[in-house]
Amino acid sequence: MAWLDSPVVELCFPLIFLWIIYRFVTKKKSKSNRGELSLPPGPRPWPLVGNLHLLGSLPHKSLAELAKKYGPIMFLHLGSVPTIVATSPAMAKEFLKTNDLIFANRPATSAGKYMAYERRDVAHAPYGEYWRQMRKLCTIELLTTNRTESFRWVREEEVSAMVRSVWEESEKGVRYVNLRKPISTLTLNIICRMFAGRTYFDHELGGGEWFVQMVTEIMHLSGIVVLGDFIPSLAFLDWRGYCRRMQAAHKIFDVFADKLIDEHVERRRTKKSDDQDIVDVMLDMAESESSEIQVSRVHIKAIVLDMLSAGVDTSATTVEWAMTELLRNPQIMARAQEEIELKVGRDRIVKESDLASLDYLRCVVKETLRLHPPGPLLVPHESTQGCNVGRYYIPPKTRLLVNVWAIGRDESVWEDPLEFKPERFIGSSIDVKGHHFELLSFGAGRRGCPGISLGLSVVYLVLAQLIHCFHWSVEGDLDRDEVFGLTLPKKFPLSALPSWRLTTEEPI
Repeated sequence: MAWLDSPVVELCFPLIFLWIIYRFVTKKKSKSNRGELSLPPGPRPWPLVGNLHLLGSLPHKSLAELAKKYGPIMFLHLGSVPTIVATSPAMAKEFLKTNDLIFANRPATSAGKYMAYERRDVAHAPYGEYWRQMRKLCTIELLTTNRTESFRWVREEEVSAMVRSVWEESEKGVRYVNLRKPISTLTLNIICRMFAGRTYFDHELGGGEWFVQMVTEIMHLSGIVVLGDFIPSLAFLDWRGYCRRMQAAHKIFDVFADKLIDEHVERRRTKKSDDQDIVDVMLDMAESESSEIQVSRVHIKAIVLDMLSAGVDTSATTVEWAMTELLRNPQIMARAQEEIELKVGRDRIVKESDLASLDYLRCVVKETLRLHPPGPLLVPHESTQGCNVGRYYIPPKTRLLVNVWAIGRDESVWEDPLEFKPERFIGSSIDVKGHHFELLSFGAGRRGCPGISLGLSVVYLVLAQLIHCFHWSVEGDLDRDEVFGLTLPKKFPLSALPSWRLTTEEPI
């Protein structure tokens, strides 16, 4: 037993003793803070990593399985980050409505620090006056119903261009068309024309592949799990280089955003145009002495970054999942096509003005968002103070994850939850705008998505055009494998065989 006499052991014993005293004191203090209430149930954490090892490659599924054991409110330690997971409509309502103000904050992350201008965008900004002003800028000036409506012609032009590209691809003798590429290109073009007045193919904007690679890298890194965000003591390692890549992507985007703003400033000096894009609107506010919100160059860059990272992939992912489910269920596809034919006919394409009358199509989109929410765990929230939820105490600085993917598949909430049944929404008042906590695709409360109307208008129009203009067929069974990230896309792109079904010989 000579090892007991070693100096290392002599040092360890007092350290262990001090650690026991520390744990006793902090536990007693925590107990006094929360009174007689206890923390929610959850799995026992490992040293250092906590419960991170339980998440796996598809955290929304792993957390759904854990909730079956520990219940709809569950407490985890993700590294050193205390985390609550809500997995029922009632619990989601408790956090996003009853205690909305307490959980209106966002946790600090590497993506917010390195890519989003030190959290000066809307998505990553901490709750406070700055966030309120930025949110107000979006909801009152940039993403209003009237502003969204003013870009209707852009959406219709780009969707028609996508239909033509699919038709031309099929006319080349290509047997199957990879639908992910034209749909992603479409949503990117719409967002670009809204903030820049042009598509990414324009040379002056950065052009083609270079621009696509930049946007793809930003979206990929926005959904990456960075170890240092959960174990701050290991942040300096950055052993996979994610933080370095974020800094590099930010530099490239910043150069692009400066060129974009400079181009708008120069154009405004030489001529005035009635067709204003979103950068023009923000520059008007920056130049106005009476504007309530003082807009700077950084504000403009941060808003453009949010539009690219949040507006492109979510709509494209939803459309691809909707087409996958329709191809897996031909009778539902046929019913949706029949509705469009009845309202629109087969001698023209669908216009946005037609969408309000397409009730079954809207049910198809709701059902897609139920089974395949683009953000399965929503964007994380963080508590600003301790609070009581039911019989449990939630400490301050606790991260909140709402598992909307699990809620959408809960058999106590939905009948036949794994079946794709748009009919369940016929005559139902349930919407996706944050009022009904069994369907929270866009979040709820103060931090709900401000671009809901724009996102839905794109999804409705793209899906209507694809199923109205073409017959679609596939061979074999379609997979529903997923990849977890900023959104929840199909693991493998959807490929299908299109054939023109309208009475016109080709797209107009």
